Amino acid sequence: MSTGSIMVGIVWRTRRRGILVWVVALVAGMVGTAAAVAHMYDTPAKIHTYAQAVTSGSALAAINGHVEGIDSLGGVIQDEFGFLASFLLPLLGIGLVAGSTRREEESGRLETILGGRIARHQPTLAALVVATTAILATSVLFAGGLVLAGVPASGAILYAAALGGLAFVFAGFAAFVAQLVLHSRGVYLWSLIMLAAAYALRGIGDTTKTWLTWLSPLGWAEKTAPFGGQRWWALALPAVVGVALGGAAVWLAARRDVGSALRRGDAGPARASRLQRRPIGFAIWIHRPAATGWLAGGVLFAAMMGALAQQLLDAMTGNPALAESMGIQGGRPLDGFVAVTQLYLAVVAGGYVIQAIGTLRAEETEGRLEPRLAGTLSRVRWLAAHLIAVAAGLVLIVVVSSLVLALSAAWSVGSTHDFAAIMKSGLAYLPAELVLAGLALALFGTWPRAFGLAWAAYAAATFVAFLGPGLKLAQWIVDLAPTAHVGNPPAGTVDAAGLSALSVLAVALLLIGFVAFRHRDVPG
Repeated sequence: MSTGSIMVGIVWRTRRRGILVWVVALVAGMVGTAAAVAHMYDTPAKIHTYAQAVTSGSALAAINGHVEGIDSLGGVIQDEFGFLASFLLPLLGIGLVAGSTRREEESGRLETILGGRIARHQPTLAALVVATTAILATSVLFAGGLVLAGVPASGAILYAAALGGLAFVFAGFAAFVAQLVLHSRGVYLWSLIMLAAAYALRGIGDTTKTWLTWLSPLGWAEKTAPFGGQRWWALALPAVVGVALGGAAVWLAARRDVGSALRRGDAGPARASRLQRRPIGFAIWIHRPAATGWLAGGVLFAAMMGALAQQLLDAMTGNPALAESMGIQGGRPLDGFVAVTQLYLAVVAGGYVIQAIGTLRAEETEGRLEPRLAGTLSRVRWLAAHLIAVAAGLVLIVVVSSLVLALSAAWSVGSTHDFAAIMKSGLAYLPAELVLAGLALALFGTWPRAFGLAWAAYAAATFVAFLGPGLKLAQWIVDLAPTAHVGNPPAGTVDAAGLSALSVLAVALLLIGFVAFRHRDVPG
């Protein structure tokens, strides 16, 4: 057996649980969405009505992209899945590669592997091979699900391939960045900033109908037009860029020193500050990159949506079908628009808390936790410091994103009347976001090896939150999403009982995490 095959086997054995969670969760969500859309829009008349609603004005294109061939079942599925696809597929590529490259190098395990016959470039190449295989499996299963839902095979295959190409580009980008930065958190930071920039470019390009869409990997997936003109040649763009980025990563990995990075940054201070010598200060330093990356995404999305507020309100005037397609019914259209946008921002904040608590697992598996606990620092104090830092990052993301949304919407509509309501609606989602944090912490404390289930739960909650009401899923399924119990502010009254229940559940899950972590083995 060649050393390359051995390295691929090592990556698979160490990452298979996380890979399987990603693939199963994404395929189940995507195929379930396709089946629900096919059941709901089961006649040409219903499909035509939907298409007329979502194409009246270009504001919706900023969220879901411009779908060619939307007057078809496949086009409706592509539009309904637009935001989730542009968010979850890049995360698939980033997550699969980041954990198998820079994180392994940080932990010191990679140096041990390279002590044998494994060449320096082979771990990075193996990580890309395994990630590409997982992406390919996801695409094939999704295409099969679309065909079973009644979508023509050619369009289903092209759409699935376009989404796979999107994940492949970000996998290559993550591998490339892993050669430039010293820590895995830096890989996530720059990859998330790249994703936010790609989303903004695609959104601006689609709303202005300019060439900017072609500068974004999200735009390349869109321009394949699987249910329109079917530009198969557009698949070459993500393929070439992904291969180029991956190839550059492999080339750099073969030539740099193990444990080093091409961009080390400026030398830090000779001594840590008084705050950094404390558990809370050190925790803030660890979680700062993740908070920065997710904050960048939330701010860009909030700014884009707020700037388009008046345009979207004009499109909804006299077009109830458009409002209904966005989940805006009754009341003031601006309130409904803000409520929908805040739900998107709540999903961004939820992704941050899952990743931030996942960092605790990385601290444990990479051997940095045991030395910290070997002295006078107790487990409870260490965990409490990190939880406070994560909560502070969460509040920062929610408050700043809501502030940007309020300011940009006020500029767009020419009124600051709704400023306070926008800020309050963002804060109302904090208990729901803390439930996700509690679930992640409970898994970290009770079953750390299964932490990937926290990401699966996050993906499921995201699918249900966005698509559950519109697809008229059973109420018990909709209720599984924590955001369903907030009350849809400011379009609807804040559900005080729901927020209280969410708060109690969040506290209970956090306590479970604390108690379990205090009594289990480290590393576990």
